[in-house]
Amino acid sequence: MEFILVIAVIVVLCLVLGINTVYLLAAGAALIGLIYVLSLLLLMFFFVRMLFAKKKTAHFSRIDKSPNSRFKTAYYVIDDTEYPNVFPEEGFFRSKLYRSDRSCTVLLARNKKFVFDKFSCATCTIGFILGIATAAASVIMIINI
Repeated sequence: MEFILVIAVIVVLCLVLGINTVYLLAAGAALIGLIYVLSLLLLMFFFVRMLFAKKKTAHFSRIDKSPNSRFKTAYYVIDDTEYPNVFPEEGFFRSKLYRSDRSCTVLLARNKKFVFDKFSCATCTIGFILGIATAAASVIMIINI
């Protein structure tokens, strides 16, 4: 929310100072491109981390606030040790997605600080593939202009 407020203040100041709107649109497009690249790099980082993780059998333990962020995350127990999920928990269908009555397969990171559950694996894989496809389509569109 603060980010949007800062952008709005900068735009208003630029308009008051008389900066051409074409430059503001170009800066906005560059900012969107930068955010896209950063999100693609983040997904790529987690995708590579996921590739080197070890497959383990775990049981869902609980959903609680993560010590590293302000979001709630799912916790899984592997060999009597509890590990948080790498991404925040899904708020919808919580009782259907996270079930403690059966075991599940997770990927334990090499540093053993977090796990990738099936939802995290899907997020990383789909996000990485769609990100690369979108980047390729953007490059093809720019070349054809």
